[in-house]
Amino acid sequence: MITEPSTLLTDYALATLCAFLAWRLRAAALATRQRAVRLWMLAFVATALGSLAGGTYHGFQLMLPASVAAAVWTLTTLTVGVAACLLLTAALVATIGERARRWWLRIVWAQYLVYAAWMLRHDAFVYVIVEYGVAMLCVLVLMVTRRRHVGDVAWWIVAGIAVSIAAALIQQSGFDLHRNLNHNDLQHLVQMVAVWLLYGGGVRLRDASAAA
Repeated sequence: MITEPSTLLTDYALATLCAFLAWRLRAAALATRQRAVRLWMLAFVATALGSLAGGTYHGFQLMLPASVAAAVWTLTTLTVGVAACLLLTAALVATIGERARRWWLRIVWAQYLVYAAWMLRHDAFVYVIVEYGVAMLCVLVLMVTRRRHVGDVAWWIVAGIAVSIAAALIQQSGFDLHRNLNHNDLQHLVQMVAVWLLYGGGVRLRDASAAA
């Protein structure tokens, strides 16, 4: 029996959108040879995998053995964290020169290892929101403070982050519009808008060296 059919469908819809946009980003990365675009594409791949795993957990958790369901949920939390760090890495590549950003990249991925170790023992989604949210706030700061390096691309990404924050607030509010459209479903639908905006910015990114 499918436990949360609407959550499964909206998660799978989000995964499908992310996979489609990742494919388009791959074409753009090959055409422009920009590392930032390639990293943005990988972030969308990770988001698609996380949404697919999340939908599978919500839809089939009662059909799966408890250990398998737990592993699927852990995969969800880890891949969303990877996506967040990839987006931040791409933003650093697009805004800061190679020498200066090396230490920042080490910090980004070192904290991910701490997050991953924590999520192996915890399963609350609020930790995922904190990991993703902090990464997005860092991207926001980079886009605003280094706007002269990225131009109008910044506003696409800022808009996407704003909508992502709205989606997270909806999820944490517990507000259910309908018994078949709960807070998780609404978060997925709003996040689809955010993903489209983030794609609009990511496909236009250029590496800091190229922008200079």
